[in-house]
Amino acid sequence: MGVFPRRENISFDFWQVSHCEMCKEFSSAFLAFAFLSISGITTYAQDTKPVVFTTPSKVAIAKLRAGETDSISLRGRATFTLTAANIDDTITGTLVYSVPDDARQKLAQLTGKSLKAIPARFSKKDVIAKFQKGTACPVVHLVITATEIEVEGTSIQFDRIVLDINETRQEMSQLFCAWTRQINANRHRRGIIAAINRLITEE
Repeated sequence: MGVFPRRENISFDFWQVSHCEMCKEFSSAFLAFAFLSISGITTYAQDTKPVVFTTPSKVAIAKLRAGETDSISLRGRATFTLTAANIDDTITGTLVYSVPDDARQKLAQLTGKSLKAIPARFSKKDVIAKFQKGTACPVVHLVITATEIEVEGTSIQFDRIVLDINETRQEMSQLFCAWTRQINANRHRRGIIAAINRLITEE
C-alpha cells in the first residue's frame, strides 16, 4: 500500500516537469515568431520607398528676356515631377527645363558668363499643374500656365506648357486614369487623391 502513493507522486511530478518544459518551449517559440514578425515588418518598412513620378520629357518653347522689350526664343524639353496631389484637382510639382547647347550659348551671351557656367537644366519647385479640360486615358494632359524660371539675373518665361501622363500598368498611372475619369463623371475622388499622396510620401 505504501508503494502506490509514491508512484502517484512520481507521476504527478513528472507531469509538472513536462508541463513546465512545454510552457518554456512554447514561450520560446512564440518569442521567436514575434521577433521574426517584427523584423519582417521593419525590413519591409525600410525597403519601401516613396514613388518618384515624373512625366516624359516634352518639347517646350520658352522666351528669354533680352531687354525691356526684346526676347529670344528657346527650344528645350520640360518634365514635371509630382510632389503633391491636391483636393482642388490640381497637382504640385517641380518643373525641370533642359536646354541644348545652342540655347546655353544664347544664355551665356546674354548674361555675360562662360558656357561652362550655364547649366543644361533649370528647375522650379512648387509649380501648379491642372488637368486639361476633358482629358482622359490613354493620355492625360497636364497644363502649366504662365510661369518663369530665374536664370542668372534674367528669366526663362513660358506662356503655357502641356505635358503628358501615358497610361501604363503602373499603379500611379492607373490612379491618374481613375482621377480624370471621376472628374469627367463629376464623382467623388478624394480617396484617389489620398492614395496618390500615400505613394509619394511613403505613408
